[in-house]
Amino acid sequence: TPKPPPEYTPRTPKKANEVAKYLFNDVQGADSEEGMRFFDDSIIYRDFNYEEVLRGKAEVKKFIDDFSFPGITFATQRFDDGAVSTCFTWEVVIEGAPEGSAIKGISFYELDPDTGLITYVRDVPESGIKPPPLGKLARQFRPAVGVFQPVAI
Repeated sequence: TPKPPPEYTPRTPKKANEVAKYLFNDVQGADSEEGMRFFDDSIIYRDFNYEEVLRGKAEVKKFIDDFSFPGITFATQRFDDGAVSTCFTWEVVIEGAPEGSAIKGISFYELDPDTGLITYVRDVPESGIKPPPLGKLARQFRPAVGVFQPVAI
């Protein structure tokens, strides 16, 4: 039996980090129309998984709707304190997936300072291949790669 959509209280946050928190922590999975009211008509949305840039609310809505299905959650982790733009980290949690298989990423949202609507989004997920193939290959040739130690500043 599918879970019912989450309940939320509609509100209109003004700061970029508050908008992102509202969209991901309150509205996600409940109502894409509620989320779309925060996007400017001329939104530019870039996702590193796709070569094509999404332009305009119709393309962005389709993209969001395609990733809104039962069993998938973009679980936020950390937000900065941005007023006009914000970055935040997240992980994609898929119900029933093995422990440790979540894909992590970071997103950047920018608002129009006059309207408060989102005009630009950039999503950057980590590689879905664990460990990432180039990192694994580099460590095979140079084992010290990926070993970090503190450095005095």
